Amino acid sequence: MSAPAEFGDEEGPEEQQSYSATRKQLIILGFFPLSEAIAWTAIFPYIYAMIQSFSPSPEADDQNTAVYAGIMVSVFTFGEFVMAPQWARVSDRIGRKPALLIGSAGAIFSAMLLGFSSSLPMAIAARTCAGLLNPNLGVVQTIVGELVRKDQQAKGFSVVPSLRGFGTIIGPVIGGHLAEPVKKYPSIFLPGSIWDRYPYLLPNVAVSILLLASCILGFFALKESNPRFRGRSDIGRGLPSGIINLINGRRWHDKGGGYVSVSTGEDTIELTHADGSPNGNPESQPPEPRSPFTKRVWLQIAQNATQGFIKIATLATIPIFLATPPQPSKAVSTENKTPRSIFAINGGFGLSIQGISNALLSQAIASIAAQTFVVPRVIAKQGPLRSLRLVLVVLMCLFCTIPFTAGLPGQLGIPAILVMLWVYALVNGLVTTCLVILITNSSPSPLYLATINGRAASLGCLARTLGPIVSGPLFRLGLRVGYIGLPFWALGGIAGVGLVVSYFSDDDT
Repeated sequence: MSAPAEFGDEEGPEEQQSYSATRKQLIILGFFPLSEAIAWTAIFPYIYAMIQSFSPSPEADDQNTAVYAGIMVSVFTFGEFVMAPQWARVSDRIGRKPALLIGSAGAIFSAMLLGFSSSLPMAIAARTCAGLLNPNLGVVQTIVGELVRKDQQAKGFSVVPSLRGFGTIIGPVIGGHLAEPVKKYPSIFLPGSIWDRYPYLLPNVAVSILLLASCILGFFALKESNPRFRGRSDIGRGLPSGIINLINGRRWHDKGGGYVSVSTGEDTIELTHADGSPNGNPESQPPEPRSPFTKRVWLQIAQNATQGFIKIATLATIPIFLATPPQPSKAVSTENKTPRSIFAINGGFGLSIQGISNALLSQAIASIAAQTFVVPRVIAKQGPLRSLRLVLVVLMCLFCTIPFTAGLPGQLGIPAILVMLWVYALVNGLVTTCLVILITNSSPSPLYLATINGRAASLGCLARTLGPIVSGPLFRLGLRVGYIGLPFWALGGIAGVGLVVSYFSDDDT
């Protein structure tokens, strides 16, 4: 009997398949985060208008919109923080695939609840529900880690983020062009109809349809990757073949048992159980480490939390920055003869819902292009840890310069902010993929991968919950004092903290 394989180099059924077969499963898996990304990003083009529509006097609450937007983002990530470890345990007990399917059903319910929201508390409740019922963050990463060998990581770990990036392209289009349909398409959506009473229902109906489509695809085509359940009968994947068998006059199951023949000879027959262990004997498995949470694992989890804070704070701040009118701050006195500081930026771009949608769309296109063509090559050449350190330096410079685009003269501001958003898309794609690889490689055993991803997802969600809570008030403070760059500069400092943390990490794979 051969010696136990090292983590990442097992010779189980999923690991023996070629990369093309693995890639097919990764694409099917990727439709879950794709639809989730659509649901996540569809709200950003209209979140400013939606919050103001809940207020009887939108003008009076103009400066508080950033705070309320931050709350709507934070409750989603707080729900993920609460439930991420639980979803990891659920996926260990019932399998990865059932956990994803249950989460997709919950996402459909949450999207429809948001569409029917008629008050801010109801919208916040819908977003909280969406976070609680979202298993994707930890479970999807665990499945990727179980499907992809180490020599395939540069390519394999980019497939799912690429599809998620495609979702971020579709999301802003749906949100920006389908929100308030009575105003945009009065000949189709009549005043006084349900679309007039609930102006943000239509984009959420579209989101729900796409979530349902990904759920159906996963039910019929996604394989179970949890080693404990690989040999279990799969109703979804067996349904088409079962129907064909009945049509052809055969029994429903043309294959039986949880064992597959590996090699046969005249004298001996060696059987391998579907979980990859000879004869299904658990004693043949390598001994488990005492704890999954080594120092190396905790460092990667801390880095993941830091970057999660930055990512969601940026997602919550950018749409508000784009929507904020380019008006002088009331805190800046017109009678003050003191020369104005170069850091005094007191307005945004004043873009409409469709304008914000188009800006986010262009960023999403840049993101998927970077994830497809740039990220795998950079990581393959530089390695995940060195790539992470490089992009953190770029991220610091980016956050320091973004606010100044609003103060550029003439028509230079819009092209400048678009370029900044495109660069951020590239940098964010690299950071996300590098962290997934580093967390996977830091696991001392494949048996602990779901547990580690669950803890990383939970603490990452806590950091993401705090991100908008911090950036929203900072944005409001910046508007009042005439320094709207405060949240961006704070994020640049946090990126610097992440850079320092990276030098205490290693990537001995």
